[in-house]
Order: sequence, then C-alpha cells, then structure tokens
Amino acid sequence: MAGFLAPRAHYWTAQVYAFFKRYRSAIDAFERALALDPTMLEAWRGVGFLYAQEREPAKAIAALKHAVELAPEDADTRFNLGFLHHERGALDEAVAQFKEAIRLKPALDRAWYGLGVIELGRGELPAAIEHLQEAAKQQYFNPHAGHQLAVAYHRAGEHAKAVAELKRVESFDPKMGAQIARDIGAR
Repeated sequence: MAGFLAPRAHYWTAQVYAFFKRYRSAIDAFERALALDPTMLEAWRGVGFLYAQEREPAKAIAALKHAVELAPEDADTRFNLGFLHHERGALDEAVAQFKEAIRLKPALDRAWYGLGVIELGRGELPAAIEHLQEAAKQQYFNPHAGHQLAVAYHRAGEHAKAVAELKRVESFDPKMGAQIARDIGAR
C-alpha cells in the first residue's frame, strides 16, 4: 500500500504548495511523486504547468511531452504543449499540437485560436480566418479571438466583415472594440 500512497501523498502536498503559490516547493513535491511513480499523469501535468509558471520552458515542455506520451488522447495537455511551443517560436510543433488537440476535442476554442494566430502571423489568411471564426464561435465572448479575426478580415481585404466583427466584440468588450478599431483603421 505504501507504494500506492507515497507518490499520491507527494502529489497532494504539491497541490497544497501550488495553491499557496509556493511553486518551488510544489515542483519538488511533484518531482518526488514522479520519482516514485513515473506513470503519474497528473503529476507530469502539474509539474509542467509549474515549470511554465516559473519560466522554465524546456522543463515544462519535457514534462508535458511525458504527459502526452502517457495520455496521447488528452487534448488539453496537447494544447498546453502547443502553447509552450508557440511561446518559444517553434511554430510547426505548436501547429501539430493544436491540430491534434482540435481533432481530439473539436470544441477546444483555445486550440482553434492558437492555430489561427499562427496562420495570421504567417500570412495564411484563409486558414487564419477559418480557424479564428471557429474560435469565436466556440467561445463567443473571447475578445482576443474577435480581435485577431477582425485583423485577419482586414488584411484579407474583407473590410465589411472586419467592421462587423469589431461591432460584435464592441457589444461585450468596448475596450477591445476600441483596440480593434485602431488596428483596422475603422475610426
């Protein structure tokens, strides 16, 4: 029984430390749990998240890769791994994780958004518009998706759609609406 309980005790200790924002102590506790049970998916996810919080992207990515190896069907972990790749500029790796996350969980608006933002940055406007539209559909009140969608429409020369998106976002987030207006030259 100790073989089962010991890693879980460290895991729950890590959770308590993390709750109180004692991230270094939480990371140490997660690492102790993983030393005892390297198949503990929740600990890999937790330590990956905390390494990201502590601005240690290489360690965060390694931990989340272990989590994906243990649970390849976990769309949320794939999204988080894609997000870290995106942050460090590894766009092809980010795209691969976002696409797989979407395949596994089509309602994961954050993955649609991440994919659309990368495509917008690459100038792949039709794909960016398609994916940002889906992000905005999945999470209607996400002003960031609406912002990027309006910018994509504007760059694609679809000014009426850009203004329509501006008005949609403005209806629930006037501050972001003002930013969109500045970015697309609507006012």
